[in-house]
Amino acid sequence: MIRIDCNAAPTVNMVLTGVGGQGVLTLADMMARAAMFDGHNVRVGEIHGMAQRGGHVTCTVRIGPCATGPIVDPGTAQLILGFEPIETLREIQFVVPEGLVILNSHIQMPVAVSMGQIDYPKHELVLALIRKFTSKVLEFDALDVAKTAGGAGSLNMVLFGAAIASEITPISRSTALRSIHESFPGKFEEVNARAFTIGYSIAKDKLSY
Repeated sequence: MIRIDCNAAPTVNMVLTGVGGQGVLTLADMMARAAMFDGHNVRVGEIHGMAQRGGHVTCTVRIGPCATGPIVDPGTAQLILGFEPIETLREIQFVVPEGLVILNSHIQMPVAVSMGQIDYPKHELVLALIRKFTSKVLEFDALDVAKTAGGAGSLNMVLFGAAIASEITPISRSTALRSIHESFPGKFEEVNARAFTIGYSIAKDKLSY
C-alpha cells in the first residue's frame, strides 16, 4: 500500500458562495474538471436551497491526494470565492486565518432581503466583519467586469480567473482555459475566456504576495 504524506502534499480547500443564478455550481464543476485535467485528485460538494429563486448556494472544492471527501471544516479554507458580499460573510468562518477572500462587491439581494424579512447591512460593515477573519481581501465589481467582457453571465469566469491568478490552487492557467474551451460552445467560449483573462489580470495586479 502506498502511503501519502499529507503534510508534504496538503489539501487545498476552497469555498464558493453566492446566490442561485450566479454560476456558483458551474464554476465548482469547472474547477474540478480543470484539476482533473492536471492530474489532481479532487472532491466537490454543494449546499443550496432555493437556488432557482436567488437562494443561498455554497460549494466546496478540495484538491490534493489526501482529499477523501467534500467537507471543508471551519477555519481550513485557503480560498473563499464570494459571488455576493452578504453570502460571503455567511460562510466566512470557513477561511483559514490569513486565507484569501476574493469578493465580488456587487450586491444581489438575497431572498430574505427581497421579501423584507431583514435589512441588507452597509457594505463597510460587511467588509469589516470579513476582515475579522482575514486581512487578505481582494474586492472588485466582478459583475461590471463580466459585462465589459461581453455578458453578465460570465461573472463566474471572472472569479475563476482571479482564483487561478492567486496561485492558491494547483490549477494552471492553460488548463483552466482548456476547461472553458471544452465547456462553452462558439461565441460563449470567447466571452467566457475573455472574462477569465480580465479577472486573472485584475487579481495579478492587485495581489502583492
